[in-house]
Amino acid sequence: MVFSQLAFADATVVYEQSSGTQKSANTMQIKDGKIRFSPPGNGPNNDYSLYDSKNNELTHVDAVNKQYITMDENTIAQQANKAKQQMDKMRQEMMSRMKDMPPEQKKQMEQMMNNHLSQVEAKKNPQKLEQKKTSRSETISGIPCTVHETYFKGMKYSELCMAEADKMGLSNEDAQALMSMQQFMKRLQKVAQDITGSSMPTADIQGIPLHTTLFSPDGAIQMETRLASIVTDAVNSEAISIPVDFSAVPMPGLK
Repeated sequence: MVFSQLAFADATVVYEQSSGTQKSANTMQIKDGKIRFSPPGNGPNNDYSLYDSKNNELTHVDAVNKQYITMDENTIAQQANKAKQQMDKMRQEMMSRMKDMPPEQKKQMEQMMNNHLSQVEAKKNPQKLEQKKTSRSETISGIPCTVHETYFKGMKYSELCMAEADKMGLSNEDAQALMSMQQFMKRLQKVAQDITGSSMPTADIQGIPLHTTLFSPDGAIQMETRLASIVTDAVNSEAISIPVDFSAVPMPGLK
């Protein structure tokens, strides 16, 4: 499929993902700066998510129970802070109780606490994800992209074939929505890493990934995601809207 320089107002983007023998397809519908994510096998009663680039909000829609949860970065950060405070309190209680534990149990607790402390130290001095732009290029569904490699602790971690947003045949608004969503997800990933104590860095490469390959430590392909198609037919406004009979529910606390 070859794209001209014309920019279309709506788009339906399909990515195919494979991991081992498992394969799936994920669909994104884009219209008016909004993006709807539909998981594999999505039907009329399946959950889906909506990203609004204008308000920088992510909404999870529970189609079965007719409910939805809207999250912005401030709300998520507040919940994450509460979760961290709960974890700190729990660790203090554990330290207090350790002195009365049997030797074997106390040893297990000390090991767990030491593992946590090592994660904290790793976060203070995180190892950088080395990024390298190569001279290799691909054409995915008619769109040219350039291959970037990332390395972590000297081992290849991923390959990403990145396309310029204005080369995808999308309207400027929808191309910017894709870029906004990508940055939003990266920030959410960092919040999740702060909660779990993970020090794994993320790639920061400009553009839209058309083909992504993740590698395991032994060099084998762990997961691969490839753009399968872009269809620029009109998207129904109802697809990117929350049904009027659905009810908003508060975001649950992070445990």
